Amino acid sequence: MAESVVKVLLTKLTDVGVKEVLRIYDVYEQVETVSRELGWIQAFMKDADKKHIIDERQKHWVKEVRDVAYLIEDVIDIFLLEVPLEPQKPTGMMESMNKKLKITKNLPTVHKLVHEITQIQTRLTEIEASRVRYGINTLGEDGGEIKLPVKPLVLPDIDPDIVGFKEDENHVVKGLLDETTKRRSVISIWGTGGLGKTTLARKVYNCDDIKTQFELRIWVAISQKFELIDILRKVAKQLQLPIDPSKQSNDFLTEIHGSLRDKKYLIVFDDVWTDELWTQIGEALPNKNNGSRVLITTRSSEVAKDADPTCEPYKLGFLTKELSVELFLKKALPNHDPNKSTFNDLCDITDQFVQKCGALPLALVVLGGLLSRKPHNYIAWSKVLQTMSWHANDGKKCSEIIGTSYEDLPFALKSCFLYFAAFPEDCDIDAESLIRMWVAEGFIPQEDNRTLEETAESYLEDLVQRSLVQVKSRHFDGSIEHCCIHDLLRDLAIQKAKEDNFLVVYSHPDCDQQSLSRARRVAVHHPDCDKLVMSQNLRTLLCFDGKVMPNCSKQKLLKVVSSNTSLESVDVGMFEGLCQLRYLNLRGNLGDKCTGGDDKYGKRYLEKVIGTMKCIQTLEVILVTRRETFPTYIFPDCAWNMKELRHIWTGSFRPELPPSTELSNLQTLGVVTTNESWKTRFPHLPNIRTLDLLHDKSCSWMVVANFLGTLKNLISLNLNSSFSGDIFDMREFPFYQNLKSLTLYSNNNEMATDIVMLPPHLIYLEIRNFHFQQDVMPVLENLHCLKSLGLLGFNKPYNRKMRCSTKGFNQLEQLKLFCITVLEDWEIEEGALPILRELKIKKCKELCVPQGLRHLTNLQKLEWWGVGDEGKADEVRQLCKHVPSLKLI
Repeated sequence: MAESVVKVLLTKLTDVGVKEVLRIYDVYEQVETVSRELGWIQAFMKDADKKHIIDERQKHWVKEVRDVAYLIEDVIDIFLLEVPLEPQKPTGMMESMNKKLKITKNLPTVHKLVHEITQIQTRLTEIEASRVRYGINTLGEDGGEIKLPVKPLVLPDIDPDIVGFKEDENHVVKGLLDETTKRRSVISIWGTGGLGKTTLARKVYNCDDIKTQFELRIWVAISQKFELIDILRKVAKQLQLPIDPSKQSNDFLTEIHGSLRDKKYLIVFDDVWTDELWTQIGEALPNKNNGSRVLITTRSSEVAKDADPTCEPYKLGFLTKELSVELFLKKALPNHDPNKSTFNDLCDITDQFVQKCGALPLALVVLGGLLSRKPHNYIAWSKVLQTMSWHANDGKKCSEIIGTSYEDLPFALKSCFLYFAAFPEDCDIDAESLIRMWVAEGFIPQEDNRTLEETAESYLEDLVQRSLVQVKSRHFDGSIEHCCIHDLLRDLAIQKAKEDNFLVVYSHPDCDQQSLSRARRVAVHHPDCDKLVMSQNLRTLLCFDGKVMPNCSKQKLLKVVSSNTSLESVDVGMFEGLCQLRYLNLRGNLGDKCTGGDDKYGKRYLEKVIGTMKCIQTLEVILVTRRETFPTYIFPDCAWNMKELRHIWTGSFRPELPPSTELSNLQTLGVVTTNESWKTRFPHLPNIRTLDLLHDKSCSWMVVANFLGTLKNLISLNLNSSFSGDIFDMREFPFYQNLKSLTLYSNNNEMATDIVMLPPHLIYLEIRNFHFQQDVMPVLENLHCLKSLGLLGFNKPYNRKMRCSTKGFNQLEQLKLFCITVLEDWEIEEGALPILRELKIKKCKELCVPQGLRHLTNLQKLEWWGVGDEGKADEVRQLCKHVPSLKLI
C-alpha cells in the first residue's frame, strides 16, 4: 500500500506545472531532495514486495513510510493551493514587477513549506536509518518467491456453482414445491460464511421447476445494517410499483401486500443477519394458502429457526474432498488435463491445499485464483504452501486464505482492491465508473500504446482472475459491465483500508470520529450525513445514501466526489475552488439559492463554480431546476475549456459543442448537438471513443460526415438526426473497421438496406424510427459479429413482413422489436437465431404469433408487452414451453 502512495506522490512531483511553481518560489531543490530519497525507498519496497514474506518489522516500517508520504503530499498540495497554479512568464517590466510582488506576498507560505520540508527530511533520514538498524534491509534476500507482474489475462469466470450443490438444490426445491403445505412458509438455508449459501439460493431461484410454479419471483439482498424502507423499495421496484420518495414504510407495506395478495410468489431474502427483518416485513407478505414461499439465507441458526419454527432449516454442509479438488483445480488450472504429467506432479500438493481450505468453496476459489497467477510447478506452489501454517476453525481458515491472497497482490493492485471497501454490501458496481475513479485517484500507471482506462480494465480483470472480485454481467464485447465482491472479501477490504488510513466507511452517526477526522477517503452509507466531520486533507467523498451531500467546502484537496443517489437539493457552491477535483458525479435538483436573481436557471452560477475545476477528468453533472412544473436542465458550458477532460456525460440534456473546442484527452462525450457554426470549423477530438451526437438541421450532413471522418478511434456511436438514407455509407470513415456499437435514430426517414454501408464488425446495432422499403432481416443477418439488435419504431406499410433464414444471425444473443405497429408476419426458419437468449417484443399490436418461436431452443427469456388477448397468449405459452422466463403482458 505504501508503495502506491509513494508512486502517486512521485508522479505529482514530476508534473511540469508543479515543477515550474516550485522553481519560481525557489523551493524546488528542497522538494527534489525529498523526492530522491522517496525514490530510493520506493525502489526498496518494490524489491521487497517481490518476495512473499510477511514480517512485522517490514509492516511497521512500511506504515512509517506511508504516513510520511501522505504528509509530503498534503504539504505540497496545500502549498499549490495557496500560490498561483499557472504562473505566467514575464514579457515586460510590469509583468516582472507583478511577479516579484506575488512572490513577496507569498513569502510566509514559502517559509512554511521550507520549514515543513526540513522536518520531513529529518524524519526520512530516521526512517532510512531504522531500516538498517533493525535489519529490514536484508528482508527477503533469502528465499521467497518472485511475484508475477500484473498482466492482461482474461479467462472464463469460474464460480463456485460449477461444482457441487446438486443434492442441496434438490432438497431445497422439494421443500419449496411441497404441495402438502399450502400456507405461506419460510425455508432457510444457513451455514458459515464462504460456504456458498447465496450461490445455492441463486441456483434454486433460477431452477426451471421454480420458474414454472411461481407467478412472481423476487430477490432481495439484505445488508448487515439495513433500513426497512430500503428493503421495501427493492421489493416494490420488482413489483413495478411507483417509487415515490415521500412514501413511508407503512405505505409500501400496504401496497406490497395488495400486489402479492392474489399471486403465488417466491421471495428470497439473501444474507439475513437478524430476526428483526422478519418481524418488520412479515405483514407485507400475504398468506392465502396458495403455496407461496419465502427463502432465507443466513449465517445464524437462530435466525433460520425463528423465521418459521414449523420448517426445519437446511444446514449447508462442506464440499466433499472430490468436489473440493475439482473446484480448486478449475480455478488454479482452468485448462488442466488430468492425464498430463504437470497435473500428476501437483496431485500431492493439491490435496494439501484442499485440506488447508477446510472444504470451504470461497477459500478454494480464492486460493485457486492466487495459484492461477503462479508458475504451474511444484516448487512455485510449495513456496505458497509454506506460508500457510494455521491451525484454526473453518471461518478463520477462510479469512487467512483471503488475507494471503491480498498480501500476494502487487502494490499496484492493492489500492484498486481496497477501493471496493467503499461500496455497500451486495452492491452491483458499475465497472466503467469504478475504472474512471481509479484513474482519477492516480492508481493507474501510463503504459505504452494503452490508455489509462485500458490498463485499469486489465487490473480489474486480474482481480477477477484471482477470485477477489466477481463479475455480475459483461457487455457484448466481453468487457465487464457490473461486478461485485463477496461479503467476507469486503470485510477484509474495510479492515485493511482502515488500518492503512486508506478509507473509512461512515455507516452510522456513532462511527469512529478519530478515524474520520484523519481519513483520506470517506464512503457515506447513512442518510444522516449533513453533520459529518471530515478531514481537511480528504481526497475522496463517495455518497451511497442520503438526500443531501455533506458539506465539503473546506476540503480543498478533494480529487473524487460522487453521489450514487439523486439528491433532493444540490448546493454546488460548496465545490467552488476545488481546483484539484478530477472526478465529479452529481445528479439532483439545484438548491434555491443557485437560481435566484437575474441568473437564469442558475447557469451562470454553475459556470462560476465548475470553472474553477482545472484538473477535472470525468464530469457527469445532471442538475435540474424546476420552474413551475417544467424541469430545466443545467449544463456548464465552461466544461469545454477543461483540457484534462477524459469523460463527460450530460444525460438527457444536449448542449452545443463549440467549433473551437480542442480536447485531445477526451474519450467519452455524451450528449451534445451540432450547430451551424461547424460549417467553418468543427471540434477537434482526436481520441474520442464513445460519442452520442444529436445532428441539428442547421448543420448539413456533409459537415457532420467531415467531423466523423476525423475520429480514428471511435468504438461506439449514437447518431440522432433527420437526414436521408443515402448518407449512411460509412466506408470512408477511419473508424469503419473498429466501430463495435452503433445506434441510429431518425424521424420518418427511409434508409437503404445496403449492408456494406454499415461497419462489418458491429456487435451492437440499434436502429430507431427508420423505414425500410423491404425486409431488413436478410440484410442485417449478414453482420456476422452482431450480438445485440434492436429495431424500434418502423411504421410504414411496407414493414409488414420479416423473415429470419436458416443459419442467419448466428451470433445474435439479444433481439428487441419495439413499436413496429404495422408488422404482421415474422417467419423464423428452423436453424435461424441459433443462440438467441433474450427476445423482447413491445407494441407490435398487429403481429401474429410466430410459429418459429419453437425453433429458438436456446431462448432463456421472452418478454412480450401488448401480446393481445388470452388466446394469443396461450399460443405463445404452448410454443415456448422450453423458455425458462416468460413474461406476457
